[in-house]
Amino acid sequence: MIAVNVLPPDYVRARKRSARIQGWLIASILVAFAFSFPIGFDVYKTARAASLEEELKPMRGRLANTKNRLAQCIETVTDLQQRLSRADALRSKRPWKSLLVTLTTKTPEEVWLTSLESMEGAGKKGARRSSVGNSVIEKSNTVELAGPTGLRLTGYALGHEHLYAFMGTLNDGVLFDRVDMVKAGREKVADGTPVRFVLECTW
Repeated sequence: MIAVNVLPPDYVRARKRSARIQGWLIASILVAFAFSFPIGFDVYKTARAASLEEELKPMRGRLANTKNRLAQCIETVTDLQQRLSRADALRSKRPWKSLLVTLTTKTPEEVWLTSLESMEGAGKKGARRSSVGNSVIEKSNTVELAGPTGLRLTGYALGHEHLYAFMGTLNDGVLFDRVDMVKAGREKVADGTPVRFVLECTW
């Protein structure tokens, strides 16, 4: 079969030229779209980031306020913990009023005390003495009360037997765990020679 083109040559050339122009136009559009898509996406991302930044501003303000309130709460809790620690430490110490009343009831008529001191530290040789009371030591938000370890009693007894009886009464394991005699000797007082003694009583 033989195909015969009856169209004029000029028309055929115009049709081919038009087809090539359309092809180039479509290709140009595709290339332009391909290059403009990343640019457009970047613009979208920039606009979205700006929008999110505006949304984050009030949230950041609320977060800063929350942090400030949290810091205040932590400071309050720390102060309360320190107060509770002091209260617990104070409650754990011996009540001096009750101690003195008990000591008075255990002292016989033949014995009288002239001095009462608290002892701090461990042992008789390493004891540091101070007036009755507690020293407060604060370190790393922890409160520790370095309370006395015992009492140092100074006084007189009419005789050694009265002194030994007094020591036996004190060393009952309830008021004191141990009673040591530091020194005892006769001493002339007025018209008599009572026994002057120094006792260290630890609990």
